[in-house]
Amino acid sequence: MNKYSLFAVLLLAMCMILSCGKKKNVEMPQVKYETKVLQPESRTYNMAFPASLEGTNEAKVYPQVEGIIKSKNYTSGTLVHKGQSLFLIDPTEFLLSVQSAEAQLSVAKAKLETTKLQYESIQELYAQKVISDYVLKTSLNEYNSAKASVQQAEAQLNIAKTNLGYCTVTAPFEGYISSNNYGIGDMATRGNYLCTVSDHREILADFSMDESQMLHIINEFRLKVTEKGLMDSTGKYPRDVLPAVKLKLKDGSIYKHDGRLTRLDAMLNEGTGTATCEATFTNPDGVLRSGLTAMVILPIQFDSILVVPQTAAVNLQDQKMFYRVKKDGTVEGILCEVYPSDDGKEYFIMSGLEPGDEVVTNGVRKLSNGMKIR
Repeated sequence: MNKYSLFAVLLLAMCMILSCGKKKNVEMPQVKYETKVLQPESRTYNMAFPASLEGTNEAKVYPQVEGIIKSKNYTSGTLVHKGQSLFLIDPTEFLLSVQSAEAQLSVAKAKLETTKLQYESIQELYAQKVISDYVLKTSLNEYNSAKASVQQAEAQLNIAKTNLGYCTVTAPFEGYISSNNYGIGDMATRGNYLCTVSDHREILADFSMDESQMLHIINEFRLKVTEKGLMDSTGKYPRDVLPAVKLKLKDGSIYKHDGRLTRLDAMLNEGTGTATCEATFTNPDGVLRSGLTAMVILPIQFDSILVVPQTAAVNLQDQKMFYRVKKDGTVEGILCEVYPSDDGKEYFIMSGLEPGDEVVTNGVRKLSNGMKIR
């Protein structure tokens, strides 16, 4: 290698060393984290609860006598009226029972007439002192026994007629009927109901509320537990102080008639940790039916609530964590109880953060406890 070639190699090496040195001194641009200082705000939170619907008055219709179903006189899902015939159970056996009871009553009445004539005749003979006191008392006993036999026969006839009437199964009140899959030729038995009739003029929505939701409502509306249940300081029940509720149907539509929260149990179920609740809705158009499912929406107005963007949250199983900025510019993770806003953009802070706290609102997945952001 001549001196010119060697000089070129050395020059190239020096350039590479200088180039590498410059790369090591290049600083990566620092992430700029946005923050929000929390102050109380006004918001409406719609608490939503899965609910099952049923009529305010619902009855399972059981047969009072057993037998083969001869006719079925309704269409499932239609409106039936009080006293309307729903089923006819084969009355043949019960007709015979009525006829037999009528015959027994006739025999008993004939015997009563005979014993009555005998007793009246013996009374005359006794007055003439022709017969003894024993004969008179014996005749009286036979007469009284005959009267009792007539009463017993009349009772048996009434029972037979009642059972015959039970062969026609009728609707206990006006409502919509649903079948229990009994049809002509099936055996009706006392232990199995034939159909269900539901009064749908008002509909009950049954749902459950967990402990945290219940405590929030108690605190928000200043309720207290009394001997009569939950009441406010003026003696009003939750149904009188809580706002009207809405019903979100399965297709996503909102039922046009608002309802009222008519039941809120003060005690939690030990097994489920929830309180039993009930909302009542009018149903003038018959849109709602027993057996449907829906969502009860209870709007709660927050006049002073802390609000953070959902981008500020880190999901930790069933909890939410937010990074609070400390005075030294480092961050610390704070676990919070939250409610989501209806639009899915915000969280309402129920516990964990305080007014004046500053939280990071973007890039939170890159953060860790103690990390300095400014």
